[in-house]
Amino acid sequence: MHLATFRDPTLSPGGRTITRTAARGVLIRGPELLLLSSRHGDYKFPGGGLEPGESFEQALHREFREECGYGEILVGPELATTREEVAAIDAEYDVFGMTSYYFECSGGAPLGEQHLEGYEAELELTPSWVTVEAALAANRSVLASGVGVMRWLVREIAVLEWLSERSR
Repeated sequence: MHLATFRDPTLSPGGRTITRTAARGVLIRGPELLLLSSRHGDYKFPGGGLEPGESFEQALHREFREECGYGEILVGPELATTREEVAAIDAEYDVFGMTSYYFECSGGAPLGEQHLEGYEAELELTPSWVTVEAALAANRSVLASGVGVMRWLVREIAVLEWLSERSR
């Protein structure tokens, strides 16, 4: 199910586009989700871009290990997708388009330390068990303050709102 598309309104139509596909995990235990908190106080779902030749399941196993220090994740059905289109950093392109696929996950066991990329370490991403409502409130607050990663905040708020409505 396609949940939402977020397109930067300043982008010109028909620009040269580079695309990326991402897998994101929705791991629920009781009333809480395993999310990544940042130093700004917001939350994001574990996951990221697929490496060449990597399946969604392989990407989620890798991302949970790297970002959360978790192993033994079971990847279930696809829940939703989002699409983002923002200005590209690479001068060869005008638009960076990313489609994120959210998958229901279960299981999981802490393995040890995280192995974060540079920007993830700079954001001090930390695995946290949090309720949908608490994560949604935190993300809305950070979005209003303007200090977080705005692109993922909008995306993650949409998914958290959908999960909140779905659980009613």
